[in-house]
Amino acid sequence: MKLVPRIVLWLYALGVGAASVFVLLQYAGLELLGRNFVVYDDGAAVAAVFLLLSIFFLFYRSTPTEREPQTIMHKLENGDLKISYDTLEQLTLKAAAGVRGVNDLRARVHLNEGGTMRIAVKYSIEAGLEIPKTTAELQGTVKQFVEQATGIKVEQVTVYVMELTQAPTVAKKRVE
Repeated sequence: MKLVPRIVLWLYALGVGAASVFVLLQYAGLELLGRNFVVYDDGAAVAAVFLLLSIFFLFYRSTPTEREPQTIMHKLENGDLKISYDTLEQLTLKAAAGVRGVNDLRARVHLNEGGTMRIAVKYSIEAGLEIPKTTAELQGTVKQFVEQATGIKVEQVTVYVMELTQAPTVAKKRVE
C-alpha cells in the first residue's frame, strides 16, 4: 500500500478508535465534556467492535508490507550490481531449455558465504537418453551461461531428475 492511503487509513482508524473509546467511557458512566449521554448495550457492543477494528488497522497496515526481493550483490569497478534471485532462475531456465531432451524445468538459486552461488535444477528427461550424459551437459551449459551473463561464479549446479517423459512423436501427414 502506498504512503498516502496508509496515512489516511491510519488517521481514520485513530479517529474511529477515539470515538469508540468515548462511547465506551460514557457507557461505563463517566461524564465527559460536561454531559452524560445514555449509551445502551447495543451501542456499547458496536463501539467495542469498532475499537477492535481500529486497533487492527492501526497496527496491521501501519507498517509497509513490500520487501525488497532477494538479490545477489556483485562488486563491479564503478559500483555494486544487484541481481534478483528470480532473474538468476530465469537465466538458468533459459540455458537449460537449450539442452536436448530436458522438459518441465524448475530452478532455485542459493547464495554461498563466499559470494558464489549454487543452482539447483529439477527436470524431466526424455526416455531413451543417457541420464549422466544429459545431466553433465545441462550442468555445464547452465554454469557457463549464468557465469557469462552475470559475472558471478557458480560453485555448483545440482540436478534432480524428477521423471521420464516420452519423446514427442511427429506424425507424418499423408498427402492425397
